[in-house]
Amino acid sequence: MSSDDRPGPLKIADRHLAAAMIAHEYVSDPHRELVERDAADEHSRGLLRESAALTLERMPKLIRRLRPLERKWAEQKLLDPPAAEHTVERLETDLTEIMPTITELRARQDEIATELLDLVGRAS
Repeated sequence: MSSDDRPGPLKIADRHLAAAMIAHEYVSDPHRELVERDAADEHSRGLLRESAALTLERMPKLIRRLRPLERKWAEQKLLDPPAAEHTVERLETDLTEIMPTITELRARQDEIATELLDLVGRAS
């Protein structure tokens, strides 16, 4: 099964997870600059830790709740296509329920990036 034939809700969830990973990599760059300028402090390290927690713990935990339905869909797709369609509907519902939190987490990562960039600017 290629990733292209996966249901839309799974693709969307995976894209959000990938975006969080990219955002965390982006957040680490200004923090690295602060370290190089000897301007990193507990606050900046806390921001970096928070971004890591959002990326590696909170976001995956939210998306993990879709995985049992993903496995169920993969099996049903082969053995019971009408049931697979029902599972896709459940995936859509579950994704809709977690999207506000995913959006909040991503927004927080953007705030962290902005704050770290501001700290770098002040350290110049």
